[in-house]
Amino acid sequence: MNDRMNRTIRVLLGYFLLCCAATTVSAALFGRTGGSGNGNSKIALRKRLHVNTLITEPGTMEVDWSNLYSLSTSNFTMPSGIRYTPGGSSIIWGRTVYGVAFDSISSANIGASRLTQFGQAVTLSATSVIHDGEKFDFAIAPQAIVFLRDESGLRLGAVAIARYDTGRNSIGGTVSWSAATHNSPSNPAGIFDVGFGFGHQLSGSQLLERFTPHVNAEWERSTGLPRALLASEGVEYQITGRLAFDVSGQQITGAGNPSDHQIAFGITLSLGQLH
Repeated sequence: MNDRMNRTIRVLLGYFLLCCAATTVSAALFGRTGGSGNGNSKIALRKRLHVNTLITEPGTMEVDWSNLYSLSTSNFTMPSGIRYTPGGSSIIWGRTVYGVAFDSISSANIGASRLTQFGQAVTLSATSVIHDGEKFDFAIAPQAIVFLRDESGLRLGAVAIARYDTGRNSIGGTVSWSAATHNSPSNPAGIFDVGFGFGHQLSGSQLLERFTPHVNAEWERSTGLPRALLASEGVEYQITGRLAFDVSGQQITGAGNPSDHQIAFGITLSLGQLH
């Protein structure tokens, strides 16, 4: 009875989060708020390069929740996301994680007041592992960004993800491109970016082995805008096999905006097997 109740709770929680994703939105993922997208899809992507696995374990669901605060502008967002990998052995059903990312809250300084609302768009993705080697992994992730306010149309594109693990070190890189079905000054016709990440799991004791310091860099070029660079440094603490905390600082420069210094705090929770 307890196992059945636990499974029911997990399914209901997953359904609730999916409903939230359908009715809330992701804060200016491609808005020019600092050169690069600030939503959870970007944060989760960087963590796949050196902390999390490329996809969640088949048959399991994983939830991300973060707080992102700008020290430069005092803007605040709460990026959230949910990912599910169906159990199976095929690429579509077993080697692909399906994800939804959005910002549940977006609060920005507007002159002498603040504007607090849901995010602007929902990011849908399907990350398929094309090569799963002993040390090297490669994945392709088609993505669609659905705007729910302020912009029209969609953004469609894909991300290529490569990761190499050696010992306690993980090195990864990404290349992504997206295009707008209806471009505007804040929604460029095309966006191309390249990312790099490195992480090292500490050793020496059971406590230290729970920590993984990591660094990331991302270069972005958008149609009609100057280049932008995002750099971040942080550390993840794996509390249990299912629960992890991550804190990082990031700096965004370029894209015609002043430099922006931000701090992010996130939680990743695996809901385990769904039956």
